[in-house]
Amino acid sequence: MKTILDNLILSVAILISVLFHVVVLLVHFVAPKDEPTVATDPGLEIILVNAKTAKRPMTAQALAQVDLEGGGTHDEGRAKSPLPDMRHSEDGDSVLVAQRKIQELEERQRQLIDQVRNETRFKSQRILDKKQLEDNQQKENGRDQLDSDKSLARSIAEIAQTIEDQNKRPRKTFLSPSTQAVGHAIYYKSLQKKVESVGTINFPQLNGKKLYGEVIVYIPIFQDGSIYEKGGGPKVEKSSGIPALDTAALRIVRKSAPFGKFPVNMRSKDKDDIWIVVTRFKFTRDQQLETEMRGGAQ
Repeated sequence: MKTILDNLILSVAILISVLFHVVVLLVHFVAPKDEPTVATDPGLEIILVNAKTAKRPMTAQALAQVDLEGGGTHDEGRAKSPLPDMRHSEDGDSVLVAQRKIQELEERQRQLIDQVRNETRFKSQRILDKKQLEDNQQKENGRDQLDSDKSLARSIAEIAQTIEDQNKRPRKTFLSPSTQAVGHAIYYKSLQKKVESVGTINFPQLNGKKLYGEVIVYIPIFQDGSIYEKGGGPKVEKSSGIPALDTAALRIVRKSAPFGKFPVNMRSKDKDDIWIVVTRFKFTRDQQLETEMRGGAQ
């Protein structure tokens, strides 16, 4: 009886063990799936800037080595393009625009002369042929046509003389911060030092009161260093709003001249030269004159 009981217990134990191993073999363990994480911080770009402001931006769009609120000509935030805003113009652009217009007018004038000359040759040939066929009654009309041609020839001669006179004028070179050669830069530094010295010594005043402000001056300089007066001499390109200060700035320019002869290797071979300098005059509260070259790249 005991043997049967022991065998029954052993059989039950073996059955339980087999069932347990079967269950264990059927169960597979796998790693839990990664759930996507949601970024709580969108992140910031890290950039290098070459300017800084004393005011910290309220909402930063990028990380940099210094605080910089806004940037360039962009009113809000960072500029999205390295190219300048071509819709805006700087002081001195009018000088470059005027120079381009003069060149366009001269080219148009040459084209008109060529056109008139061609028409004149054609008309002259027609007149000769017509005069051979005309009878005595048509001679009067021929004389009228001849008078018209003479008038046309005079107009051509006047235009040709105008172009010749323009070609005899000195060549103008506009100095600007973005396009000046080394020789131009050295010459301007010498001019700048002299003008600032004279302007500080002769600081403008009216009725015993010092005058402060900024004015932009157009300065034409002849190749011998003197002021070129034929075109009107120095003039105010942008007023300070104070007539007395504008007049004082022009007086300082004349008192600073002459500025020295142009380098020989930078002069034209077939005509005289004029260098145009457009400069900002800043009369500071320290009773000093500070100057800065202006131009089209400005």
